[in-house]
Amino acid sequence: MPERARLATSLLAAAAIAAIAVLLALGGGGRRAVTGCAGATDRTYVAAAFSVARGISLGERTGEGVMRAVATVESDPVLAGAVAADDAAAATAEVRALVYNHEHIVRLRVLHNGVVLDDFGGPFVLSPVRGTLRRGGAIVGTFELSVQDDAGYRKLAERLTGAHVVIRYRGATIMSDIAVGARPLPVHGAVTLGGARYLVAAFTDPRFPSGTLHIWLLYRTPPATLARRSCTQVSADVLADVARRAYDESLSGPPVLPALETLALDPALKQELAARDYAGVPQVVAGIVAGGGFARLRVFAGGRLIGDAGGPTPAVAPLRRSIRDAAGRAVGTALFAVQSAHGYWILARALTGVPVLVRAGARQLAGSFPGPSTVPASGPLRYRGVRYTVASFDGVEFPRGRIEIYVLDPG
Repeated sequence: MPERARLATSLLAAAAIAAIAVLLALGGGGRRAVTGCAGATDRTYVAAAFSVARGISLGERTGEGVMRAVATVESDPVLAGAVAADDAAAATAEVRALVYNHEHIVRLRVLHNGVVLDDFGGPFVLSPVRGTLRRGGAIVGTFELSVQDDAGYRKLAERLTGAHVVIRYRGATIMSDIAVGARPLPVHGAVTLGGARYLVAAFTDPRFPSGTLHIWLLYRTPPATLARRSCTQVSADVLADVARRAYDESLSGPPVLPALETLALDPALKQELAARDYAGVPQVVAGIVAGGGFARLRVFAGGRLIGDAGGPTPAVAPLRRSIRDAAGRAVGTALFAVQSAHGYWILARALTGVPVLVRAGARQLAGSFPGPSTVPASGPLRYRGVRYTVASFDGVEFPRGRIEIYVLDPG
């Protein structure tokens, strides 16, 4: 049984059998008419959203990012040497270097013979993982690290699923972005806060370095009109909303900030443009893209393209910004994208857990499989013997042009 189905089952409990039953009526042509989700709408909605938010948390313990961080610490000879020598000062210095080395480690705790040599990072940290330190093949120490704290998880869950988050430890609220006070919260069901009704789902997560955190996710009740759609369409629509939010991250989210900073501060680009000596701009633009943070970058001056780097894979979610000199004068324009179609597909598939297709008309830019020649904007689809429910939204391919992003929920 797929993970999301198990989550939905736990939320629906026994009453779901009747509530989400699909009523079929055979018509004259043998077509099946499906009733709306009706009384199961809220539970279906929160189960789909919860599966994504829970998956984000699980990814912080098993995903590529945390595995890369563990490998970085395990392979650090300076740290292993300091721990082997029981040198707390040297261990402390190296722990800080590792926390600030862009692996997104938010806390790192190092032990020698079970005794803590150093513990550095944020106070409220989730999802710890453990590793060993070796020197000459022999184990000289252990460590615990995490790549996620309470504030980071809250921001991801809010931006990508629309959830409010409450985190408690031993009954005390340590983080909340909604006014709940000390009132008890249900594990599932609904709660009214400030006159608004919220759907609730909850889970537990390990606390760093020990203990258990209780985490509640609160979602505003969806519009009543959603109840007229099938339960499978409700679920697909929720996952498509997650995919859309992930797409929007490439327009205004954290991935855009390093690119904007580079365009604002890169001295070579400003100098070339301010001097109107455009011969060196292509090399400067190529260097900027090679430095990371851009899937594609074009620079214009006087309406003329003078630098273009990135590709050849298609990019999505283009942005346009003025490039200004030290005096604040506009000396050029940047048209850029921070996400490729392939990179976006990987992200959307990982978040939703279902197939995703990125298409520009009949041309597929990226996807979980080739897919049929045509895909409906919403509704049922059968492909290679599998029944899907489709939900979709529009995006933009670099430099311009409409694309469609389809989320195919097998239910």
